[in-house]
Amino acid sequence: MQKLIVTADDYGMCDVVDKAIDAGIANGIITTTNVMLNMETLHNAADLRERYPHISVGIHWNVTTGKPISKPEQIPTLVDDKGMFWPIDVFKKKYSKGKISPADLEKELEAQYALFEKSCGKADYWNTHENSSLHTKSFKVFEKVAKKHNIMATRTFQRVYFDKFGLSIKTEAREFLVKNFFQLWFQKIRKTFVMPTARIVSFDRLSKTEGDVLLKAIKKDGRDFIEVVFHPATIADSPYFGNISTERVKEYQFVSSQLVYQKYKENDIEFVTYKDISMSNCAKKCWGKA
Repeated sequence: MQKLIVTADDYGMCDVVDKAIDAGIANGIITTTNVMLNMETLHNAADLRERYPHISVGIHWNVTTGKPISKPEQIPTLVDDKGMFWPIDVFKKKYSKGKISPADLEKELEAQYALFEKSCGKADYWNTHENSSLHTKSFKVFEKVAKKHNIMATRTFQRVYFDKFGLSIKTEAREFLVKNFFQLWFQKIRKTFVMPTARIVSFDRLSKTEGDVLLKAIKKDGRDFIEVVFHPATIADSPYFGNISTERVKEYQFVSSQLVYQKYKENDIEFVTYKDISMSNCAKKCWGKA
């Protein structure tokens, strides 16, 4: 049996997201979910562990969408004049230029984690909304807070593709550099955190829900503990969805489908959690194959 981690991001964003994730967990496909602390339905996460004791529950640190947990005047460099987080592109540019204080970022991460523990208990793993931690400088702050609270698992961005065909020479060259950067960077990060072997990624030319493209990519790669991330929603209606609103509905239909679940089981796919990575004897020796 090949072990697959299926993660749903954004629990607590809104009801249509939470209901979609609940359906995927109940169906047996979604095995991990991570919780946003500053959105409108955090209360839905309060009994996640009681309802689904078999899944992993992580913190989805968010410093690029909505309002902070901290008072805006306590973290002035993280927010605009309306007290809202800077969008992700602005966040990265400002952080690169030293215009966001690491102390402000750390303060907000601490505030969010305190609320997470109050709502959900200890985090099984951590990751970030819109990949705000994928910045060599800001990552150090996320790493510091995660280590402080003994959150010893996180997401990897080493790549497995399902739509890597017919790319331009420019795109191929860029992706070669990006892939190798992550391989080097994450070898260092693995000295601190347990992570999946790789993550399914795409060039947005196909949906993960398209036919058997996802299943074929997983089977072709052959490794255990590959992670695939979904952002499901029952309807495409939220100001937070951006340009993936229609895709969210397709992903909801996919993760809640019993036919999909049965097909994956028939192909010897075992749906596992972040907890299973930590418990596996492979955790410390199989990463070198990434």
